[in-house]
Amino acid sequence: MAIRDRLTDGSVPLTRSDLKVARALLSNYPAAGLNTVAHLAQAAGVSNPTVVRFVGRLGFDGYPDFQQALLGEVQERMSSPLSMMNAGKGATPPDNLYLDSMRSAAHAVETAMTMLPSAGFDRAVDLATDPALRVHCLGGRFSGYMAGMLWSHLKQLRPGCHWVSGARSDQVDALVDLGRRDLVIVYDYRRYQIDTIRFAQAAAGQGAKIVLFTDPWASPIAGVAEVILTAPVESLSPFDTMVPALAQTEALIAALTTRLSGKSRGRIEKMEALRRAASVTEDAYGAAEQGDEE
Repeated sequence: MAIRDRLTDGSVPLTRSDLKVARALLSNYPAAGLNTVAHLAQAAGVSNPTVVRFVGRLGFDGYPDFQQALLGEVQERMSSPLSMMNAGKGATPPDNLYLDSMRSAAHAVETAMTMLPSAGFDRAVDLATDPALRVHCLGGRFSGYMAGMLWSHLKQLRPGCHWVSGARSDQVDALVDLGRRDLVIVYDYRRYQIDTIRFAQAAAGQGAKIVLFTDPWASPIAGVAEVILTAPVESLSPFDTMVPALAQTEALIAALTTRLSGKSRGRIEKMEALRRAASVTEDAYGAAEQGDEE
């Protein structure tokens, strides 16, 4: 478990002085802990021995061990497929790659089930179903497909939904209308994408609320997010898995469908009628052809 998570999940009892150190560390995580004891103590407004006692409460033998753990988090956070290939990951296939990959994905989903407090998930549902908020879905190079999937379902359930995609200039232009009446649901996983981070931070600066889907090391967007939904990304291959994030997204869609069922039925019926009239799907096309023959 990341040090950040241990400081926020209530598992470590902290004194009032410890809380000052924790706040200073979390305000600039993990960089604040990679400097000297004196630097962190000054940022927190405490003494050097207080910082040393603080890392001891976290279970470290000393400040160097604490910093080594932070460096390990940084290395994991910034790992790219190429760096993992260079380290040999994925070079030797297991005996049954298909079954082992499926087991790995199933284990990742089970792990994701323990990583999100129900209150955080419920808050995400509250925000996404608030009729006073317009919803904007955004993601990166791969996670953008997750944002598109969420948007494709949301727009059937409620009005005022947008998928922020396309050229970077178009995404920047989309910021002009964002403010306190907007919710941005954003996906950002390690090797965090600069334009995604900047968009979310700018939107938050203009008053928009942010729900973040990310990995255990947390995108920098976490600093402005009201809700953070984390999921493991480790897989057998050098490429991170999106299976747990997909499961979380489908759980959110299921909750939104239930919450909005009373209001969305008429909208979906009208949408289905429009699709039939336009022969959008194969069943509608077949019915239209049969009608012509009669």
